[in-house]
Amino acid sequence: MKKLNVLMPALAVIALACQSQKETSSATTADTTAVAPPPVTLKLKWETDTVLTTCESVLYDKERDVLYVANINGVPDKKDGNGFISKVSLDGKVTEAQWAKGMDAPKGMGLANGKLYVADIDRVHEIDPATGKITKTHSVAGAKFLNDITTDATGKVYISDTGGGTISVIENGKLSKWLEGLAGPNGLLAENGTMLMVLWDSTNLNTIDVTGKQVTVRTDSIENPDGIEAIGNGAYFVSSWNGMVHYISPEWKKTLVLDTRADSVSAADIEYIQEKNLLLVPGFFKNKVMAYEVTK
Repeated sequence: MKKLNVLMPALAVIALACQSQKETSSATTADTTAVAPPPVTLKLKWETDTVLTTCESVLYDKERDVLYVANINGVPDKKDGNGFISKVSLDGKVTEAQWAKGMDAPKGMGLANGKLYVADIDRVHEIDPATGKITKTHSVAGAKFLNDITTDATGKVYISDTGGGTISVIENGKLSKWLEGLAGPNGLLAENGTMLMVLWDSTNLNTIDVTGKQVTVRTDSIENPDGIEAIGNGAYFVSSWNGMVHYISPEWKKTLVLDTRADSVSAADIEYIQEKNLLLVPGFFKNKVMAYEVTK
């Protein structure tokens, strides 16, 4: 009995030490999880001069190795004839400030069929990339606020109408309604037979089955969603107009990777050049485009 009395305090000390070691180990594990690195990092590489005016969208022309920037140059829904497209080099130099003119409030752009397509309130312009001249204009009946454009591998051109809740398509030179009854469709991305779409009113990222036109919510609670760009390997960037860019994982989880809200810098219709790891962000009211180097 005396030996047992001696051993009991010693065993209690050992037990407490083990428990303490266990708690320390758990805390260490929790701390490690809390500081997990972001999936990608962004580093500002350059900014254009502030000669762009209410710039809403950026598009990369791989064939000509140049950026097109859509400038509203005024009120986003006003027909004032002030809108234009600028050409910007890949090192951030504005080479032709008013390369293409004769528009009101140009926003989303897309390249297909050897033409540059531009959304302009209730019209879609076709521009010759060799000259910057408008060669054809499609009027979209009932359109209220045409916003983004995406093109697919077959040459179809899809246009979102955020105000009208529709997506239209230009196929073989003819325009028609493609999908209606949507809650503020903004950014579009046609990729490998699937359509991605963000809804401004519903604040979410969706996929659309292009055959059955079934809409499936993938990521919710994205404030002021605007542009969508594929990063590769099933991941995406989604911009928020008020100044954020989220990384969307292949599992549809979002991570904030850029936040310029404190500086009142918007993040409108973005562009991502995969082979250059370069994210282009139009600053809207700041009248400039910012380029970020992306490290995966």
